[in-house]
Amino acid sequence: MLRPKGNREPLPSPAKHLGQHFLTDDRIAARIVEAIPAELLDRLPAIEIGPGRMILTRHLARRSPRLILVEKDERLIPLIEESLREFGDRIEIRRADALHESLVVSGSPYILLSNLPYNISVPLLIKIIGADPPPLQAVLMFQKEVADRITAPPGGKEYGSLSVAARLLSNPVHLFDIRPGSFSPPPKVHSTVLSFTPAATRLDPAINGAIYLARAAFSYRRKTLKNALEQGLSPEIMAKVLRLLDHEPDRARSRPETLSPGDWLDLSRRLREHNPEIFANIKE
Repeated sequence: MLRPKGNREPLPSPAKHLGQHFLTDDRIAARIVEAIPAELLDRLPAIEIGPGRMILTRHLARRSPRLILVEKDERLIPLIEESLREFGDRIEIRRADALHESLVVSGSPYILLSNLPYNISVPLLIKIIGADPPPLQAVLMFQKEVADRITAPPGGKEYGSLSVAARLLSNPVHLFDIRPGSFSPPPKVHSTVLSFTPAATRLDPAINGAIYLARAAFSYRRKTLKNALEQGLSPEIMAKVLRLLDHEPDRARSRPETLSPGDWLDLSRRLREHNPEIFANIKE
């Protein structure tokens, strides 16, 4: 246990099973919050996932007209309630797992910030940028390796289905990197802060099919596109894909990493033109 100043109860130690690495550098916390334009920060409701020791929360609470905190760790709830009492009804604390909690503010545009737990950062990201509606801006922290995959351009070893999904659903932008010493306990890796705004392509009816195709192909990324999809897709869907690729031998022989997010979307669109229900029964 860590002992805070004054007479408060000891702070709970970071929980390994929750992937907790608490940010301790207030200057970094301020930079994360300041990545949101003032006109959004001062006007819109904000969601923070995993307030933890509240280093981001205190900056947000001074600015946000409504702040929703989603915290899974029951040990931290009393500390959060006590520390933020001065802000009254502007603060809402939800005792919930962010993977199973609604991360949308009903009836209003909103923003979202989080030092995401590394062990669930990818499914949380897809949930956030795939929400209906998504936040006008999300500022999120990741393990640097994951951030590199999210922002990777086509052609490199980091580029994969996560890159495709992130680019089709959002506009990810690299903000800055953070050293391990800015956390308690220090992680074994560097961290990266990214900003996300909604992409126009997120509303395309073919987007789910594009992400599905990319995931199937990148599971066998060393194979040609045709062979990778044959391994990753059901025979029923693959039969329809083959009809398309048979007219594009160069594309069929290409590698999955050579297709841009737009290429995956185009492939899904063309498949749906002749088979409107082709992706109706896919399971995410």
